[in-house]
Amino acid sequence: MKRFIIAFIAAFIFIFLWGWFYNGVLLKDVFAEAQSLFRPREEMMSLFHWIIIGQAGLALSFVMIYASGFAGGGIASGVRLGIMLEILAVSARCAFYATQPFPAKLLVLISIGGFIEMIVTGVIVGAIYKPATAQGS
Repeated sequence: MKRFIIAFIAAFIFIFLWGWFYNGVLLKDVFAEAQSLFRPREEMMSLFHWIIIGQAGLALSFVMIYASGFAGGGIASGVRLGIMLEILAVSARCAFYATQPFPAKLLVLISIGGFIEMIVTGVIVGAIYKPATAQGS
């Protein structure tokens, strides 16, 4: 249970910081180009707790799935899980693209960032859940 909690906290911290850096800093201008598709900044900030809840849910889900079927495989299993989960997310974005007026450029860049986010999350979780033999148990 200790590894689970540590992995969740580490994954959440990374996902939060990556989301801020990638979306809020690196893609700031790209998001600004599509501002009419989003809530006004003041309204978004009043709902910021939902972003936290969503990121915590993502981190929790990642660690739960890893712990239930990938644990023991170390970093490679974490990366494999991250790639699979991001393929799922990209698939959902394809449906969004067909039904909502998001610019393709934005969805492609979000997907690239998503792969980075999920792969690094997999590295973090896999390193925390490294195989028992590697831990010297």
